Amino acid sequence: MNKTYISKSQALMLGITGITVTGHLLFIPVILGHAGRDSWISLLLAILPAILMGFIVALLAQRYPGQSMVEYSQLILGKWLGKFVVIIFLLYLFHEVSLAIRGFGEFYTSAVTPRTPILIYLVAILILAGYAVRSGLEVIARTNQAILVFLIPIGVLASALTHKDKDYRNFLPILEDSFEPVIHGTLTLVALYSSIFVLSMIFPFINDTKQLKRYSIVTMMILIIMFVGPITGVIAIYGEERGEGLYFPTFLILRDVQIGAFQRLDILGILLWSLGSFGKATVFLYAMSLGIAQLFKVDDYKMLVTPLAALLAIVSIINSEDLIGIYRFLKNYYPYYATFVGLILPLVLLTISQFRKTGQKLEGRKSDDKTKETSKSNKN
Repeated sequence: MNKTYISKSQALMLGITGITVTGHLLFIPVILGHAGRDSWISLLLAILPAILMGFIVALLAQRYPGQSMVEYSQLILGKWLGKFVVIIFLLYLFHEVSLAIRGFGEFYTSAVTPRTPILIYLVAILILAGYAVRSGLEVIARTNQAILVFLIPIGVLASALTHKDKDYRNFLPILEDSFEPVIHGTLTLVALYSSIFVLSMIFPFINDTKQLKRYSIVTMMILIIMFVGPITGVIAIYGEERGEGLYFPTFLILRDVQIGAFQRLDILGILLWSLGSFGKATVFLYAMSLGIAQLFKVDDYKMLVTPLAALLAIVSIINSEDLIGIYRFLKNYYPYYATFVGLILPLVLLTISQFRKTGQKLEGRKSDDKTKETSKSNKN
């Protein structure tokens, strides 16, 4: 496979797009369902775990330059245990992107075009994502840069235009329902940010790993900031009771915006989630194709793109009967398994790699000492 290189900023932008769009589209209702008016506290508590995740994925990339998670997992854990962990990681990527695609389809069929079959949207986005993946990582990175040019201004504009409608008294009283709901909200956010570990399949192709840890930490802080408006805005505008009952609250905020004669700016939300969902589908499809190719020693990952995309369309349909079922899964089960795969497993890999690195240094010193002793005895 020909190796293509991208910059650090391009690689980290790929992580920003996927997490932001899926979070705004599917996770805001789940977080509000847990913590309600105290969701902003959940976001504050998620800062340290988010920074830790960015630090881990960057440090592993620096410790094993030019190698993906598929490759260095087998070096750290051994061939068979490493392959087992890699399979878990690839299954996680597959399920993560299938949920994102299904959420994209549900958004269109619920809020935009209710009479259109959801399969139309799933197939359309996967065809576009598959074409981008087959075009290579450089095309994916440059396309994602162009997408962010639209996404970030739309988010800033939406926050600014809705400021006059916000009533921050809706956040009072604080911690009325104890601290437990806040912890559940934090765990959901941590699980969402765990998908940043997909960059372990991208970092081997960046042209310079210097200061990668600093870049990754800054990226995680940007992701935290990008959720301040959506999490606080829903409660500030609609109140806790109404806000918790909305399926796509950030889309409804855009729909209700009025600027003089201009009304219903929901087209901005449609553009945001369409471009962002395409970006996430592209990155994860690329990571899965490359990961499977590396695991099974396939020469060209591109031959896996089409069958994986077809399988994703099928699994996305059978993931759940409806949107309520998806939200139920995201609320009750997703936080635990996603945090395990995206935070706990990488932390274990990093810890073991540190011990193995120390062990290798000690063995190296012992062998050097033996060599010196042998040379001395030969002289005598």
